[in-house]
Amino acid sequence: MINTALGVASIDKDLLNVAKVLQLKWTTKLFKLVIPSSLPLIFTGLRLSLGVGWMVLIAAEMLAQNPGLGKFVWDEFQNGSSDSLSRLMVAVFTIGIIGFLLDRVMFTIQSMVNFSGRR
Repeated sequence: MINTALGVASIDKDLLNVAKVLQLKWTTKLFKLVIPSSLPLIFTGLRLSLGVGWMVLIAAEMLAQNPGLGKFVWDEFQNGSSDSLSRLMVAVFTIGIIGFLLDRVMFTIQSMVNFSGRR
């Protein structure tokens, strides 16, 4: 939400002045000026909140003992056997790879709807 507000507030003042001079309707300003200008910051906020949500999901699974990667990591941590370290490392890498893939999916969606040039 903060990135969306920052994206809308950071619209170039020259563009807003041109919209006033051309007497554009508010819907035209919204769809042709505000949304395209603020999309990069909106997607930055979405990517950050997706990463934080993924971390919170794993932590909640650890605490609530719900079946999933978090419970598996917690059980292997508590197990203490000689094989548990290798299974724990595989689970941690799996969590990292899934988080990376989620970020790449969000970046791909951002690239498809972004109106600015390629980075």
